[in-house]
Amino acid sequence: MGNAYRLLEPPGGGYEGHWIGAYPKVVVGNLSMYRLNVFVVGASGYIGALLLGRASEVSVATGTSSVGLDSVLRLRLDKPNDFDYGIVRSSDVVFLTAAISAPDICAREHERAWAVNVTGTSEFIAKVMARGGRVVFFSSDTVYGERADEFDELAPSHPAGEYAKMKHEVEKRFLDNPLFKTIRLSYVFSREDKFTKYLSGCTELKEEADIFHPFYRAIIHRDDVVEGAIALAQRWDEFPQAVINFGGPEVLARIEFAEILKESALPSLRYRVTEPDTAFFANRPRVIRMKSSFLESLLGRPVHTLRQSCEIEFNVKKVKKHV
Repeated sequence: MGNAYRLLEPPGGGYEGHWIGAYPKVVVGNLSMYRLNVFVVGASGYIGALLLGRASEVSVATGTSSVGLDSVLRLRLDKPNDFDYGIVRSSDVVFLTAAISAPDICAREHERAWAVNVTGTSEFIAKVMARGGRVVFFSSDTVYGERADEFDELAPSHPAGEYAKMKHEVEKRFLDNPLFKTIRLSYVFSREDKFTKYLSGCTELKEEADIFHPFYRAIIHRDDVVEGAIALAQRWDEFPQAVINFGGPEVLARIEFAEILKESALPSLRYRVTEPDTAFFANRPRVIRMKSSFLESLLGRPVHTLRQSCEIEFNVKKVKKHV
């Protein structure tokens, strides 16, 4: 039999107990998961907030943020020694979504960003793994650099921009550790992502949007990212790969992105195409044709296309044609 595993009491109260050998199994929607303890670092963020909510449905989930409001614990990655690592148990899973992620800030405020994204993050990971905790590190497709040819997880890294270099530095420090896995994200779509909110805002104001071209990414739905991350926590040993790419099935230009949004949800959208200056591309590759050899298997289904993702986000009902 396996070692005894104690479940931590979830925020706001709940149960706690001992389980020998295996966790009780829970099924929510299409996702089955053994109940275990997970921590979401960056629980107030764009991905972290949804991840905490979904993880809470199938596990005992605790969130952290730099301010520590309500039931969320306080964790500042520039001061990782202030965190109480005693709450982390062996085989707990830590989703590390927090970072200074704006490429221009990472370049302009390099010292501050490095202190958070590399120094503090690395110290936090090392302390979690010293207690037997498992870490899912949220990284970026920019670690691969600009790639016009299609590639998967076997491709070498050529980080483009300071943000990518910081992510790559953390990966290099821990990729050989079996308690560490990295998710390399492409652009993560939802109705709350920055580009979609920008286009929606322009549409509401009846203004013409500026769309940069060329700019290609394997756009992935936020639901797929969250579901894939939770599945990775549950099926850790089934996927020995240290790196898994999280990207959609199509590599699309921003223009194509906008057209799909216009057809699906924003029929009044107007835009003009703009070629950004060279400074924009200093920290953002023009094209990253990333695919994954593992994500579909991890999800147990095909990854959503952008059109399917728009239908989900904007509750678009398909009209059946009657012949």
